[in-house]
Amino acid sequence: MIIKKRKKKRKSNIKQSKKLNDKPAISLISLPLTDRVLHDSKEKNVSPAVSYREESKRILKLIVYINEFDRLDEEGKQICRNNNCENFVCKPFRKYCSRKCSAEFTRWYNKNFYWRNIRNSILKRDNYTCQICGLKLNKKKRHNKKIENWLECDHIIPKSYYTFLGYSFDTLENKVKTVLEFLHNDKNLRTLCYKCHKGVTLNNFKAKALLININDDN
Repeated sequence: MIIKKRKKKRKSNIKQSKKLNDKPAISLISLPLTDRVLHDSKEKNVSPAVSYREESKRILKLIVYINEFDRLDEEGKQICRNNNCENFVCKPFRKYCSRKCSAEFTRWYNKNFYWRNIRNSILKRDNYTCQICGLKLNKKKRHNKKIENWLECDHIIPKSYYTFLGYSFDTLENKVKTVLEFLHNDKNLRTLCYKCHKGVTLNNFKAKALLININDDN
């Protein structure tokens, strides 16, 4: 009976464990913008009043989902989802009374609530040019790897300020009002490159921390 030696496997396992421990840290470029801002704020000893987790939870709530427009009458029958339409849902449609209502509502919702469409319309409006430094990128080359910079859509007044401006998200009516008048309002949106956007966001964190501290003192 031949007994095989397995000492070599132990060495390979040790090497693998070393490789796992020696993994490089994730670069800041691969992180989302808010993560990069908080990382920079920690390095500069900036202490925002609201933590990242609380802030991210608040931002996730600032979304109006399409199923929130579903309506029922007093008897529980489903009414067409389209605005100002009181007809009942008809087959083969599950949420609308007709193909016309389906097309109208889908077009309205995608134009006003679907962020990718909002973002693309703002970049196109600003001719794919950063409104601070003037960096311009081609439509098909918004992510320029050579200079490690790209274009993003920025809220001039940060969306987390909606409560300071009297907006709320307690009812569907107020949600729609907040999104149309403030969050997705083209007058409150602009095109910025990543580097300028990072600096602006960091300054907004500092300003909001001061604003909250002043309100708490009073």
